[in-house]
Amino acid sequence: MKIFGKKDEGIFTTRMLTTITDIIVKKYIKAGYIAPENYEDTRQTIIEKYIAKREHIESLYDKRAKPETYLSAVLYKMMLEIMRSTSSKQKHFGEYEATVLKNGEGHQITPEEKLIIENEKKYLEKVLASFGHETSKVTLFCKMFFRIRPSKQELEAYLKHKADNDILKLTFIEGNELDKDIFDRLCTICNTAENKNNKPDAVRMFVGKTNGKIINRLNLNRQTNYNEESLALLFDMVYTDKDT
Repeated sequence: MKIFGKKDEGIFTTRMLTTITDIIVKKYIKAGYIAPENYEDTRQTIIEKYIAKREHIESLYDKRAKPETYLSAVLYKMMLEIMRSTSSKQKHFGEYEATVLKNGEGHQITPEEKLIIENEKKYLEKVLASFGHETSKVTLFCKMFFRIRPSKQELEAYLKHKADNDILKLTFIEGNELDKDIFDRLCTICNTAENKNNKPDAVRMFVGKTNGKIINRLNLNRQTNYNEESLALLFDMVYTDKDT
């Protein structure tokens, strides 16, 4: 099938476009996200979306990546847009993306999957920043709730000059702590930082409401449906590979 004329091939050729589109659609069919009988319709939809945005897509290509890798990432994103708008199987920000985030042993993340994860990371960071003067508190509380040790910089941002050794010990996370233990620790940290006398139950309610706000903001005006489980996965991907 010839989509572009010889003089109009541009950076990405017809062959490159159709070959990569075929691979992506077949990958989703194999994973059970698309019925085999919808192969041709899905393939055609992706190609039409690409043609409609072709000029803009080519203008953003900076040649740092191979043409095939860049185009794969673009088409993969279009595939996800189609899935999110038509498939009842996309239960939260994506069963497929959640599987990628879990990154089981032996799973090699592809450039396309890496792009999706990076986009979600950046969006989470924007959402956290939207809490303004409470950003440091929200980040610290959420990280500990999801069993991720906060960094010294994050502690300092919230506690100012009150982060002594006793407070630092409270942030050591082994991963098997009960929620009650986490709320007790956060209560001590909160009372130290804010000179208050809160009870652990007040911290529990704050964390619950805050997670709800983060989930709502992540889903706002987007074809996603985050829940606490997928939020935990996202926090894990954003923060566990960073130095603390």
